[in-house]
Amino acid sequence: HWRDFMKKNVLLFSHQMKVGGAPTVLCEMGKILNKKYNVVVLSPSDGAMRTQFEEAGISVLISGEITDALRDMIVQEFDFAVANTTLALPVVVKLAGRMPVYWWIHEGTLAYEGRQEMKEYYQFAAKYARIFSAGHVAAENFYHFYRIKTEILEFGLSDCYVAARDNRKHDHINVICPSTVCELKGQDILVQAIKSMDAGLREKCKFVFLGELRNDNAKEYQMIETLAKEYQNVELHPLVEREKLLDLYYDMDVVVAPSREDATPATIVEGLMYHKICICSSGTGVSRYLKDGWDGFVFENANADDLRNKLEYMVRNFADLGELRERGRKVYETIYSYDIFEKNVLEKIGTV
Repeated sequence: HWRDFMKKNVLLFSHQMKVGGAPTVLCEMGKILNKKYNVVVLSPSDGAMRTQFEEAGISVLISGEITDALRDMIVQEFDFAVANTTLALPVVVKLAGRMPVYWWIHEGTLAYEGRQEMKEYYQFAAKYARIFSAGHVAAENFYHFYRIKTEILEFGLSDCYVAARDNRKHDHINVICPSTVCELKGQDILVQAIKSMDAGLREKCKFVFLGELRNDNAKEYQMIETLAKEYQNVELHPLVEREKLLDLYYDMDVVVAPSREDATPATIVEGLMYHKICICSSGTGVSRYLKDGWDGFVFENANADDLRNKLEYMVRNFADLGELRERGRKVYETIYSYDIFEKNVLEKIGTV
């Protein structure tokens, strides 16, 4: 039995438990809901995120499919559910009309390729759920493909930055691109930009990629591997859990999100939180809150030359970017801070 008889019981649904942006922000939402409710997370597959949920006091339930018996248990034991990402569609359909469901959408257009024929399923599900989008890009895409209007619920991340641990003294300007390696996240654009940089400026940097080889990203992964063999100052490391990534930021100067499309890259929000110089494409939702050259850098989507220009400018003017870093931190504080997120979550989730 998962129930707490003293509080309302909430079921979160995460499409996976691998380390990634969507499970990370769902876990943050779970921590907030946990202050008021008893929270359990359900996922079809296990992974490294489990420990983060468990450390937040959230029980983890793994089940490959939602059988009728499991559905009946959920309806009986829980007061409402929060489904995360468009991949939660089967769960929303299964629970439709049986209990209140809140649905949080994060995806960009590429996620919808080949899913147009699902339109009526989404429209059916939308009748039974209160739907939120994590930013304007996600909202526009969901409306464009399925003609479903959603409310905006930007995520927030709790402030993990400890000034005393920040290390700004190193031989190179350390640049990190920590997002999952795939076409969508645009690592190939960054690879092209690095290759075409002025050699003298490029040598002043160290570039760190994090990623793993999967069956669907061989091309992008190999591009980074080849680059790392060619240049001593390019490194490719396996993905790390979020705690380690947050530690790694202290040794970094610049965070890059070259995504072709990304509603809100958590990595850039983390970069802003950690007072880093953030460079992202105009295909990211976060770029709408950044003014190029003022509190971060925004390059034209999928344009490797423009990204190279931003990188070169950043290297040339590196010593003068202290104020830009602090203005970037302000964007975190005003848009993505945990306090604002907490207020929004408690006002919007579980209240209707």
